[in-house]
Amino acid sequence: MSKLKLKKENKDVVDGWMGTYGDMVTLLMAFFVMLYSASDPDPGKYEEIVESMKEAFSKQDVENEFKELHESLEDIIENKKFENAVEIELGPNGILIQIPGSSLFASGSADIMTDMAPVIVEISTAITQLLDQSSYHDYMIEVEGHTDDEPIGEDSEIFSSNWDLSAIRATGIVELLYNSGIEMDKLKPIARAESIPLLPNRDENGIPIPENRAKNRRVVIKVNKFK
Repeated sequence: MSKLKLKKENKDVVDGWMGTYGDMVTLLMAFFVMLYSASDPDPGKYEEIVESMKEAFSKQDVENEFKELHESLEDIIENKKFENAVEIELGPNGILIQIPGSSLFASGSADIMTDMAPVIVEISTAITQLLDQSSYHDYMIEVEGHTDDEPIGEDSEIFSSNWDLSAIRATGIVELLYNSGIEMDKLKPIARAESIPLLPNRDENGIPIPENRAKNRRVVIKVNKFK
């Protein structure tokens, strides 16, 4: 028998044992709660125990559903060949999607580029399918617009400041998500302007760093667990 086949068989045995063990622990927990409830306990403490158990099990369900969404979003980005343009992270409070401004907008514009709009629509579809239709559907999507520290030119007839530019860009993404099926009360646009840079916009002598400025110009989509 090959080592590879033996290793696979051993893994199957371990996986099966762990599943049975997990079921046994869950049943034991339920059994002890029943015993406790039959012993005429303090009502306040009993409710506290029950709520803590509910929270523990629901937390695991939520994490699993966000993990499934994370994997689905990664597949979308890979299929669209935007791996180098879109970053997706799974954190303790949900999912963070970071998109460089250059991938979404032309310089000085808030109009979403035509090749990126379908990606945002697919992201929206994945969110509604995996969260709205699951046991966990309480979430909030925050869309943050970020700029660099270069002021808007005085000759601009559209934007009065970086706050204005970042707000309109964030609102544009929110509108696209809404038109793709996400409910209005789950969406929140946020203007950040240059207030939260990823990297310093200038060096210690005050000279602009173009590559850092480019990374600071971005849109961040946060799919958060509802608090």
